[in-house]
Amino acid sequence: MHVTLEQARAFDALARHGTYQRAAEALRKTHGALVHAIKALEAQTDLELLDRRAYRTRLSPAGERILEHCRKLLAAERELHGACAELKTGWEPTLRIVFDGVVPAEPILRVVGQLRREGAPTRFVVWAEFLEGVERAWVRDEMDVMISVLPATTPGLRAMRLPAVRARLVAHKSHPLAKLHHRLGGDELAPHVLITVRGSDPRLQLATSQLDASSTVHLHDFAAKKAAILQGIGFGWMPDHLITRELRRGELVALALEKGSTHSFAPTLYVRDAGKPGRAAQRLIEALKGA
Repeated sequence: MHVTLEQARAFDALARHGTYQRAAEALRKTHGALVHAIKALEAQTDLELLDRRAYRTRLSPAGERILEHCRKLLAAERELHGACAELKTGWEPTLRIVFDGVVPAEPILRVVGQLRREGAPTRFVVWAEFLEGVERAWVRDEMDVMISVLPATTPGLRAMRLPAVRARLVAHKSHPLAKLHHRLGGDELAPHVLITVRGSDPRLQLATSQLDASSTVHLHDFAAKKAAILQGIGFGWMPDHLITRELRRGELVALALEKGSTHSFAPTLYVRDAGKPGRAAQRLIEALKGA
């Protein structure tokens, strides 16, 4: 079967306008050309699409069903034309973003929200991962923008440094470590549970990286990690932007360490070196570099 768009367009026009003459005028075609297109459609489908027994042209039950599919073809054609027009303006059809969950999501979502309000035609996929999982998602799901705190190993990427994300080691106010007011050493931390998100990575060079792995609890994300710390299960590194309120209220206490009381994560934004980022990606990059 080879149903053409012209046949579908002719059948749709006949259904909407009711007569061959009016349908032909709407399409700016001759009466004969419209009749030929409808007969060709019936030949292709091997169905009688019109009830020719009545005075006026009416669709047969089979014609009603085929009309639905013809209109789907025409809708797909309109979508294709729209996508082509969008691409010519520099907007990406889809922008896929993966970022490390230690990085604030709010600046990313702010750009997405602004672009949606402005009517940008780009569809957005925003995904949070952690540590080496960020690059795995980048490769697996063919993402367009990656924000990682670990150096990427994928070749052919262009890198842009973003503002640092500061974190500090914290515990709940009731935790034994919170009651110690001097700088803590590894021997004092070791007996207690260190809470991490999917483990740690030596490339981060955290002051707690030498702690015994047996004292560690691995959780899925920072929301779960924060909840575990607030329940007094253990202590762990948390980015400042997620614990500002709890620190101000005194629910969480920042621990002082011999090796340094804070840690700065250095996120890097990656895009593919081949080709220029589209307009949505450019807006995102500009906003994050200035954040």
